[in-house]
Amino acid sequence: MNSLLSLALVLLGAANTGAFEQIGNLSSTFRTGADAMAVVAVTAKDSCQATGAARVTAAAIWVDGRYGHELLLLPGSGRETYDSLVGPLTAGQHTVELRPSEYWKAVPCLRAEGMAVAGVEPSEPRHTLLRYAPVLELRADTVGEQTDVPLFEYVESDLQAAALRLRYTVVFTNEDGGTQTRALFARWGRTTDIEQVYEAWLREGRVAREEFQGPDHEVRAFKGRRLGAAPVLLVATMNNMVTDRGRGIAAVRPVPDPVDLAGATRESTLDSRPWAYRAMQAEMAAEGRIAAGAPQDDHWMRVAPDPRDHVYFEAKLTLDHAVAAAWVQDASGRRYWSHYELESLALDRNGWARTAVAVGPNPGSKVVQAGWACIKPAKEMVTGTCAIDATRAFAFGDNWAPGANLVAPARLELHAGEEAVIKGREDSPEPHRPL
Repeated sequence: MNSLLSLALVLLGAANTGAFEQIGNLSSTFRTGADAMAVVAVTAKDSCQATGAARVTAAAIWVDGRYGHELLLLPGSGRETYDSLVGPLTAGQHTVELRPSEYWKAVPCLRAEGMAVAGVEPSEPRHTLLRYAPVLELRADTVGEQTDVPLFEYVESDLQAAALRLRYTVVFTNEDGGTQTRALFARWGRTTDIEQVYEAWLREGRVAREEFQGPDHEVRAFKGRRLGAAPVLLVATMNNMVTDRGRGIAAVRPVPDPVDLAGATRESTLDSRPWAYRAMQAEMAAEGRIAAGAPQDDHWMRVAPDPRDHVYFEAKLTLDHAVAAAWVQDASGRRYWSHYELESLALDRNGWARTAVAVGPNPGSKVVQAGWACIKPAKEMVTGTCAIDATRAFAFGDNWAPGANLVAPARLELHAGEEAVIKGREDSPEPHRPL
């Protein structure tokens, strides 16, 4: 009985393995106690081309004969396992099925190989994180389409004033409205859209306060529908803000991955998911957002070089009346800047940040020197400072996994108008020098 409560595994033989047109063959029956959650995991074989026309397909998840929500799949991404959340469940036996989606066409080159359902009982520590994970109803103009796809969700948890705070964030392939492509690389080091959608404070097992990030990034009290304890949120804007009002025709239920970002960037959550970077690049290419040598005109901000042509820098910033930018110098002495020498594209926020320097093909091999600069904004009347805890610089490998760290971590204390070199794992920072 305990094994049934913790994990029910269905391995499908050749007769049951097929394209997702035959997804109705995938089912699992299992037992749980009252109020249990369950994680559905589907393994898939992806033989699709990375440049294929279909970048998104889906299967419908049915629970005990009733339609639940969609499981989004990414042809050509190389992702091998997909998961989704169901529950809360009543005590007893349950059946989860995958059936063809009514909204996305099946893609024959993406084949189902197996399905597993793991029950998570209320007594298990993970149950709380799953119980409050938002149900995300999709923006109407993305249903059945190939854009702004929710890739995964993560959750941060900590104790604040005797309350357990849960913060849920969703990573999308891109945003159809909002920050331009080149600015995304300069200011965030990616073109995915990372949005905190829901935050709750729990005291004695009950919600004492809960909020969501609404249109215009306004944080609002949640007063909407629920599925069990989970809030139901509708993606409502072109930059993937959510609302607790209205209804969507299709929803997803990502399984939140617990993370600790006290010493890391939000972007680092992508690093263990090369398939997410492939999906990011595929959407860029499909939307015509990749151009290496575009002139600096009105179209220039909409495009950027390929993600694989960048060197990515990470640091914890403490800026005072100043902004910061990273740079790379090649063997010819040419200098490449993360902000393209435009103040509007420099980093102007405190905390952990990632930025990207467009260098060209094989960017890691071109790094002769690299570093950070502290820049005085034109509007500032005083000379500010930048404290930069520079920890990392990398380029993508052939498989889209971040490569080895190119620099030695260093603490840089700069005045506006100064820069410091951090090139090389074995090097220490060179003396500051004026720009």
